[in-house]
Amino acid sequence: MIVVFFRAIVLYVVVLISLRIMGKGELGELQPFDLVISLMIAELAAMPMEDLNSPMSHGIMAIATLVFLQCLTSFISLKSNKLRKIICGTPSILITHGKFDFKEMKKLRVNVNDVLGQLRLKGYNSIEDIDYMIMETNGQMSVIASNTILDKKCKRIPIAVILDGEIMHSNIDKYNISRATLDFELKKQKLELNEVIYGVVDENNKYILYRKNN
Repeated sequence: MIVVFFRAIVLYVVVLISLRIMGKGELGELQPFDLVISLMIAELAAMPMEDLNSPMSHGIMAIATLVFLQCLTSFISLKSNKLRKIICGTPSILITHGKFDFKEMKKLRVNVNDVLGQLRLKGYNSIEDIDYMIMETNGQMSVIASNTILDKKCKRIPIAVILDGEIMHSNIDKYNISRATLDFELKKQKLELNEVIYGVVDENNKYILYRKNN
């Protein structure tokens, strides 16, 4: 019993430190890759508890290896938008101005009841009040709704054109955004591309650029 007690303490500390090293994102809404890592860490932590003849060092080494791989993958994904899309995917629009996107829902294997249930949980009763409903990369649903008091609708969700100092070419091509206008806005706001952490074009075609470390 004493061996189990001390093993539990050691493994608890190891898992706690591992989660802290991987970052606060692991403690919130998990991305698919993060969820897999967390489940694997939990399983590896349980193995030395189930088999007292198994050296604890083996479990700790395996956990440390997963933490290293997770940190490495997170670092690389910060530097590469393409890798981030492969690992985390991209948000998907399920409702646009009160209309279901059945093609996107079918691809994500989401049915109408799932969508309606999420809307009710968020306090919305009418599809007509929804400008956009988006499934985020962590599986959560976010809603952009009309302001019924001001009778104001969101014409278009903000379009990301720059992310972590890189041009979002897929969005520029998809929404026919002028690269020349983007370059002009960068020059106008006295910004270099690598200085911008996030840049969007809002529903009024206004360019909003956020500088790093500001």
